[in-house]
Amino acid sequence: MENSTNKAVLISFGAFAVLIGYIVFAGLFKLAGVYDFEAKIKSIDLVIRLVSIAIGALLFLILYKNDSANQFMHEVVTELARVTWPTSKETISATWIVLIMVLVTGALLGLFDKFWTLVIQWIL
Repeated sequence: MENSTNKAVLISFGAFAVLIGYIVFAGLFKLAGVYDFEAKIKSIDLVIRLVSIAIGALLFLILYKNDSANQFMHEVVTELARVTWPTSKETISATWIVLIMVLVTGALLGLFDKFWTLVIQWIL
């Protein structure tokens, strides 16, 4: 069990690091466009990519080495292993119930809107 929780913790740390790296990449790319860094730095694309990868890798290493982050994520994985997930049949039936309720609610709101539109037009 410990090996599977370690794998899940490392995957979650990696996914978070990739997400933050992408956010940094997108932000730096926007800043480069706004402040015209392309004219000042010859290979700004490469610099932005390397900085984004470096920040993502640094974040992964910080999370990997942090004992409190590791302990927290191991507890999260352990609790998620205890969760009783719905079956496919239960998920499909719940989805149909939600779709039907959305349609009924939409129809009721449409009728109320039409009614109040007619009342307001009659008053004016």
